Amino acid sequence: MIRLVRYAWASPTTTLGLLAVALTLATGGRAQVRAGAVEVYGGFATWMARRIGFGAMTLGHVILGHDAWSLDWCRDHEQVHVRQAERWGIAFIPAYLAASLLAWAAGKHYYRDNWFERDARVRCGQEEP
Repeated sequence: MIRLVRYAWASPTTTLGLLAVALTLATGGRAQVRAGAVEVYGGFATWMARRIGFGAMTLGHVILGHDAWSLDWCRDHEQVHVRQAERWGIAFIPAYLAASLLAWAAGKHYYRDNWFERDARVRCGQEEP
């Protein structure tokens, strides 16, 4: 029951991710399910990763990857973002963007110093608290 509530709460963000899943599969990409999230790579996901410049990116319970290796490499970090989306629900994307804006306004890096990114790095052991 709790798992269903988490999926429902994160569903606004996941819905955007599912659009990316459909586009990825329609353009020859691949999908797999790992730890309760749909991971996709190839096709649209690879195009998006190159265009924006990421190895992997989370949208609710969907993780877009540049390729299978990137998904393996980034999985722990991206799974933290899945948990963040479960906690923040519909507010996740606006809160993430606000955290980037606040970091940038404080003269810090919009990505590296974003609270959500720092939290993910700490929780998966990539950075000291």
